[in-house]
Amino acid sequence: MSFDNLKNIKIERLNLALLTLFTFLSLVFTIFVPFLGIVGLALLPVPATLLILCGRIRDGTICAVIACIVLILLDYIIAPVAVILIIAVSFIYRNSISKDKSKLFTVSGIFLVFCGAALLYIILVSAIGRINFVSELFSSYNSYIDGMSANQFISGYAGLLSVDQSQFDLILKQTQNILRFIPYIAPGILIVSFVIVSVINYVATSAVLRRYNINIKPFLSFNELDLPWYYCWGAILGLVLVLVPSTGQNFDKLVDIIGFNLIIIFGLLYLVLGISVLWGILERFKVPFIWRISIFIILGLFFGFAILILPFLGLIDIWVNFRRLKRG
Repeated sequence: MSFDNLKNIKIERLNLALLTLFTFLSLVFTIFVPFLGIVGLALLPVPATLLILCGRIRDGTICAVIACIVLILLDYIIAPVAVILIIAVSFIYRNSISKDKSKLFTVSGIFLVFCGAALLYIILVSAIGRINFVSELFSSYNSYIDGMSANQFISGYAGLLSVDQSQFDLILKQTQNILRFIPYIAPGILIVSFVIVSVINYVATSAVLRRYNINIKPFLSFNELDLPWYYCWGAILGLVLVLVPSTGQNFDKLVDIIGFNLIIIFGLLYLVLGISVLWGILERFKVPFIWRISIFIILGLFFGFAILILPFLGLIDIWVNFRRLKRG
């Protein structure tokens, strides 16, 4: 699709008020629904993207601004950042479609926009508040972890357990040590979250755009997802770094941090690939849809088992090729 054709697309009955309401509801879902809020974040730029691709750049901007203006009540910095994010994602699609870019280019661009928005927010908060936002956040988090022993809810919960005080103190200390390490794997968690958001956004946006005859390359079907063979070195390197014997030096902590972040990033990739492989195998043997869903529900009940088996299944599919995919 050429730029001129893209600019001249006109869609009547595209209601600005309804699209603004959808953007606002996506924002509310993002803020108030734990974990699943990333779905709302992924859908947030879709209405503005549709408007801008239809040549209604002003309406797309109005849609983003009006929907996000309520954020000023919560945080006056995050509101303009959200508007910038929505508009930037919209123009990523505009550029990709007009220049016929690949799916990987578009998803990568969306991913970078989300990462850039997070970084922009940190910079603005630090500059306006004249603080080190990351350092202050770590300090507040660690203070909360240190004060867990004095928390009335935790103290009340301890009374319900059939353990003595020394055993409970040991459990609490181990829990605190784990929680203190979580901020160090935050980069891996954020990268994984933004990858998921970017993919969901592309799938949702492409589905909407095709309804309005805007040509965009469709995403692969789930059971055809694949990874290049050399991605396995990321997972292997992460495991090696985590399993390196401790020497009692400060360098060990840095090695562990890098290793765990690599495991989180590549572990998720191979977990998703493993799910795709299992789904493809079940489909190949013509297992009824209801039985496929039942199998995944059972695996969900044994999450610890599934979190080990499914990534391994995705990893060995690189060589075994269970689904008989055509690979270069």
